[in-house]
This record gives sequence, C-alpha cells and structure tokens, in this order.
Amino acid sequence: MSKTTTSAALTFIVLAGAPHLLQAQEPQAAHPARTMQAVRINPAPPKIDGVLDDEVWQKTPMASDFVQKDPTEGQPASERTTVQITYDEEALYIGARCYDREPDKITAPLVRRDQYFETDRVSVNLDPHHDHQTGYFFSVNPSGCLIDGILYNDTSEDITWDGVWEGKASRDEQGWSAEYKIPYHVLRFSYKEEYTWGVNVLRWISRKQERDDWVMTPRGVNGWVARFGHLEGIRGISPAKALEIFPFALGRSSFESGDQDWLSSAGLDLRYGLASNLSLNATINPDFGQVEADPAVLNLSVFETFYEERRPFFVESNTLFSTPQPDIVGISSPSQLFYSRRIGKQPDRFSAPDNSEVIRQPEATTILGAGKFSGKTASRTSFGIFDAVTASEHALIEEEETGERRRHRLEPLTNSLIGRVQQDLGANSSVGATLTAVNGEDFRPAYVGGVDGNLKWRQNAYGLYTRLAGSRAGTDLDPTKGYEGTAYFYKFSGWFGGQAYLNARSPGFEVNELGYMDRADWIQTGGHLYAQIQKPWKLARRSGFNLNTWTHWNYDQVKLRQGVNFNTWNELKNYWFFQVGISREFEAQDDLETRGGPVMDTPARFWYWGNFSTDRRKKLSLGLWPSGEVVDGDRGGNWRVKVSLSARPRPNIQFELAPSYQAQSNFAQWIDNIDDNNDGTDDHFVFGELESHTLDLTTRLNVAFSPTLTLQTYVQSFVVAGDYQRIKELARPESYEFTPYAGLSDNPDFSRRSLRGNMVLRWEYRPGSALFLVWSQSRSADLDEAVDPELRAFAGVKDSFADEGSNVLPRRKRTGTGPAPTPAAPGRRPACGCGQPGRGSCAGPGPGRWERRSRFGENAR
Repeated sequence: MSKTTTSAALTFIVLAGAPHLLQAQEPQAAHPARTMQAVRINPAPPKIDGVLDDEVWQKTPMASDFVQKDPTEGQPASERTTVQITYDEEALYIGARCYDREPDKITAPLVRRDQYFETDRVSVNLDPHHDHQTGYFFSVNPSGCLIDGILYNDTSEDITWDGVWEGKASRDEQGWSAEYKIPYHVLRFSYKEEYTWGVNVLRWISRKQERDDWVMTPRGVNGWVARFGHLEGIRGISPAKALEIFPFALGRSSFESGDQDWLSSAGLDLRYGLASNLSLNATINPDFGQVEADPAVLNLSVFETFYEERRPFFVESNTLFSTPQPDIVGISSPSQLFYSRRIGKQPDRFSAPDNSEVIRQPEATTILGAGKFSGKTASRTSFGIFDAVTASEHALIEEEETGERRRHRLEPLTNSLIGRVQQDLGANSSVGATLTAVNGEDFRPAYVGGVDGNLKWRQNAYGLYTRLAGSRAGTDLDPTKGYEGTAYFYKFSGWFGGQAYLNARSPGFEVNELGYMDRADWIQTGGHLYAQIQKPWKLARRSGFNLNTWTHWNYDQVKLRQGVNFNTWNELKNYWFFQVGISREFEAQDDLETRGGPVMDTPARFWYWGNFSTDRRKKLSLGLWPSGEVVDGDRGGNWRVKVSLSARPRPNIQFELAPSYQAQSNFAQWIDNIDDNNDGTDDHFVFGELESHTLDLTTRLNVAFSPTLTLQTYVQSFVVAGDYQRIKELARPESYEFTPYAGLSDNPDFSRRSLRGNMVLRWEYRPGSALFLVWSQSRSADLDEAVDPELRAFAGVKDSFADEGSNVLPRRKRTGTGPAPTPAAPGRRPACGCGQPGRGSCAGPGPGRWERRSRFGENAR
C-alpha cells in the first residue's frame, strides 16, 4: 500500500469510525475533585479598583489551598492565595488575594497589554462551554497590566484575541490583590437554566520562579483545559446580545511632500452577538497603519518567505482554522489551508507586459470589506465563516518602444471565502471539514476542501491527527487538481514519548491562492523520540533530550532529503537556559534548484544551532543564538550569530538591542537559466560561487506610562552584500559538477541596505476606544552596480539613515459605541521588495518572496 493510500485510509478510519474508537478509549483519569462556588451579588456589584473592601467580598466563599507546580511539584504554595467569584445579570466578578510576606520584593513591571514579561501575576482560566477543550484566560499583574487570550485544543493558547473586560490591582503590606469584571458577552456561551463551567486559577511568583495552581496538572501529564475544576452556582442569567460599532478616522502627514490630510481615510469595525454563543465581526475599509513593517530578509532560495499575520482583524479568534503541527526537526508542517496574508497582498495576479517598465504600483491590495461569522452550539459543534472582498488594483507602466505610459491592471476585484465546521467527540477528540474558495474577474476560480480527524486517548497522552485535502486551481489553459494526505501520531506524556509523521502532496496540489505551502509533489516522513528529566537533578532544574529523523521524496521517487538530528535543552539551577543541536544531512537530490531544469545532486552536510539565555528575572539579560552549516568536500557553508540584550532600567521601560550577523559561502548559488536559441527550452543552468554577508540590527523600546497609555518603537537597519565568483553551469543532470560559463551578460553581484521603523503611541481612553499616533519610515538603497561589493557594516547602518525614503505620520482614532475589543499589539504588514529571488532579495512583501525553511531546534517538550 502506498504512503498516500495509507494516509487516506487513516483519515477514513478517524472520520467514519471515530464513535467506535472513542468507546474503546480507556476511561479518563478521575476529574480533579475541586469545586468553586459562585454567588449572586446582593445588593450591588463591587467597584473594580483592585481593593477587596466591597461588601460583596465579605459574603462570597473563598477558594484557596493552591499547590505548587514549580519548583516543588505537589507541595503547598509558599504564599497563600484566595479567589472569590460572584455574578449578576451582566457579568462575572472575580477577586483574587495574593498574600506575600515580602511585599517589597513583588515584581510588578508596567507594560503594554498582551506583552509577556517577567512579572508576578494571577490568571483566571474559564471554560464556559464546559467542553474540556476551549476557553479563555484573563491575567492581571500587580501594576494592573492585562493579558487575555483564547484556549483551544486543550493545551494551546492564542493571545491575539482581545476581550472587553476590566482588571485592576493594588498593593499593600500583606501583598497584592486583583479584581476582575468579565461581561457575559465576552464569553459567548449557550443559555442554560443553571451552569457548570470549567475553572482554574494560577499564580506566578516571579522572584521564586514559583507557579501555584488551584488545580495542578502534574508534569508529564498532557492536558490543561481538560483538567479544570468546576465553577458552580451560576443560574438565572440571560447573556445579552451585544452590538458594538467602532467607527474610525485616519489623518495623515508626509514629511517628504509636506502634505497633510486630517481625514485621509475612514472606516468601520463591527461586532454583533447574533445569539449568546454566535458572533459576527465585520470591517469596512480596514486600516492597519499601527502595525510594524515586515522585516527585511536576504532570500536566495526558491521558496516563499512566510510572514506572520499581525493585522488585528485577521488574527483575532482564528484558532478554529489552526491545524495540529508536528514538532520534528527536518519536517515541514502540513499545508496551511487558510493564510490570511493572501488577503491584501501586494498586487501580482496579472504581471506587466513584456517590454514595459513599471513606474508606480500599489504596495498592497485594498480590502473593501471583510466579515467573520463564528460560534459553537450546545451540541458542541463549532463553525466559522470568513469572507473578504478586495479591490481592483492598477500599476502605471511605460512601454519601452513607444514611451507611452498607461494603467495596467495587476489585480482584479476578488472574493475570498473560507468555511470550517468541527464536531467535538468524546472528551477531547473531534472531526471537521474545511472549504476555501477564491473567485474574481478574468481568472479561474480556485477551490480547496479537506476533512480531518483528531483523536486523543489515555488522558490525552496519545493522539492521532489525520487530514485529507483536495484542490482545484490553475488557469483555463493549465488547470490543476491534486490532493494532500497527512497522518500524525504522537505521545506527549511522561518522561518518554515521541511522534511519527507522514505527509504526501500530489504534483497538482495547490493551496496558495488562499493558503500557504512551500511546494507540491512531495512525500515526507519523520519521527521524533524524546526523554525528559522533569525534576531537579545534579546539573539542572529540568532537561530534555531529543532524537529526530526525516526523509523526503517526490512522486518520481527522487530522494530530496534525508537526515538525523540530536538536540538537548536544559534549564539550569540559576535559571539560565541553553539548547544545542546538531544534524547530519546525507547526500540527496534537488528537483527545484535549477528553477524548472534538471534534477541536481546535493552534497552531504552538517548543520548546528544553539540557544543560550541568562536569568530573565534580572534587569539585564542576554541571549545568544549561534547556528551554521558545513558542506562536505569543502564546498561552502555558513555561520550566523544573533545576540539579544534586554534591559529594564525602570519598571515601565523595556529596551532590546538584537544585532545578528551572517557570513555565507555558497559553492553553487543559482543565478539564471539561459535559452540560447529562443526555442523555449533552457540550454544553460547558470550558477556562481557566492560570498555574502548580512547585518541585521533591530532595536525596540517600549515605554508604558500607564496600563492604557503606551509607546512602542521599532527600528530595523539591514545591510547585505553578495559577491559572485567563478560563474559556471551545471555540467549534466543528476550531478553536482560544473563547467565554466562566460555567457552571462549582467553582473549578479548585489549590495543593498534598508531602514524600517515605526513608533506607535496608543491610548485606550475607555474600553473599546483607542487613539493611535503613528510615525513610520522606510528607506532603502540599491547599490547593485558595484563591482566586488563589500559589506560595510557600521558605515552601512549609518548611511541607511540618509537614504531616500518616506516618513509618514498617520493619526487614527477608533471610537466604540459599545464594548469592543482593543486593537492588537503592533504587528507586521506587507512591504515592498528590493530584488528578485535568487538575485539578492533583501526585502519582500508578505506573500511573494521565496525562502527555504528549516525548523531549528523546536523540540523542547
């Protein structure tokens, strides 16, 4: 039986036989027998100020007896913590008292919302659906800084979600306390006469590196939401439907042109609770001016650079579309059926005609509007529908022969749709289906569909995820159809475990219209074994050891990769951390390196990485990330080192300086394919020996004036130079031998630099309403005409501040007419590129540049 047939069969077993498999599961471990009682408020709700002096707290029962998870598992907490919960028709109210015998040593930095930082904190976790898989967490630190997020798939979290709730804290001689007000419309649960919710509370004491849980999950036991205790006593409430409207206005000033427009754009965000457990989110003419630019990168490979989504509307509450991923070095995850960076990407569907030059073109496609409809029913069926419409975009081009300038359409009016439905089964298993569709003017529609199953058993220690997906894409002249089958088995429990993975993509499989994958025509298998020391031992507080192996083929049985890796991670007793890994890649072949030409051999190599960091509790901490590669036969390699210096001179100021430097020696870097006789077939596959050097200097400064008034600054200076020597061509297919080539007309050397940065002042003057003042700039210089370029690192950084570019000062005001989510923290958005893949690209738009990705040292379970 083929690998693909095996994967499809496993998917069918999970989907068709899941109920029988679930019946055969061993019983769940006894649910932690802990219950917390909530009482109805009488007569008035507490004032949310962090001080537990309201009358209601004198009448509400306390939950206490927290247990250490770290550093001494199972022992009583070193400091007492109590939690009280009360409610009324509108919201849930929570009071937490964190006693501390040394209150002057409480760690309480002032940071922006949703920023993880070393701090004391108390986090309330709720499972209002009581499905043992999903929920929300709400965290407050002693300075009143908030973190919130969604819990999904039992053990995963997503902090991009921002709910509208209140949290305050105060300190006194006994320690500190926190108060919460969480409106019901934030939690989105189904109506019942009486409710039982999952609940857990954890407290982190920074100076002791102590974690105390109300319900403690032992180390080595897989699970979080599934092991919550019970919150009882809530009855007689009717969650209200909420209509939240957030109009915004955008002003803009350009330093270069001197233009000012105090109302350059306007739009509208909307959130509507169609029912207590169903919600609609929509946006018209969204603005993402407060997010960071994508960082510049050097990309010489054949694969697309993957950029994380940071735009608030797209990142919020998209966990339903997430796919379980293997954690095996040398293995890529299954294709991502929904990659929201495709929406609003740089226009590129219809390229400019030959013999023409693009004079001006948009950096991004205008998003006219988008909407999300999602919810979960009482029968534990989750669903989500996402739809977006993007505008037609044009470039100004100039005909080379006539000099005529005219508009050329790059992107048509387009509609993008994704739908997902998922049914929970048993305690923590599920089956689901996904469909995506892209339709527009003058191009063939693209469709992708998939069915999947996620089966867990034995207290969630074991799991099997399978998916079978199919696609139809291409053009009318060249339609394509294909499939992908995935099977992923894992054991994550106890001191010993591992994973096994199989993924097969047929040559015609294509999801990149609305999803993400690096290539089709690919079969990959891999495995991972781990062993952990989960309690302090002679050398460390805890340690892990990992062994990974992988093999890749294409459908012609060409072996593309084969390798083995060992890595180890250790948290030392002084709270320093280090991880090191080494991999051996064996001889294989590459069917893409010649960009459509013949298969060529790839020599064997070693590659390695490390990760070292000091105690993050200190005001000054250091991180070091060395990595590199050595190719057999003295045929090149590379090394890279990144250093991170983090400083906290005051509790409300965080500064990070993160320089990185890479030196690379490529024995055979692709340059071009040459067709001598214009017969449509390439005759020469041209390579060169490339020496390149890259410097990336990234700086961040965050200042918090209060929990609702913050300033974030980001600056990246990027300098790169590449010098090609000994231009040559592939001597023959299926070899790694070359002969000199003298027919290259252009100098492929490159020398480039860029400077990107922004500054965001954000003031949330009331829940759901925020004012942004943003300064952004983008500068770049292309010095490719230089012969034998050299990297002038520090001079290049200095010169980048004087290069031509743009300085823009947008002003954005977002006013909510009802409770609303606050915008997410600054992220990334598409930014224009400055080169072609394989010829020294040092920056790129979201989708559209290429990168060969290897997963370095992520097996640290």
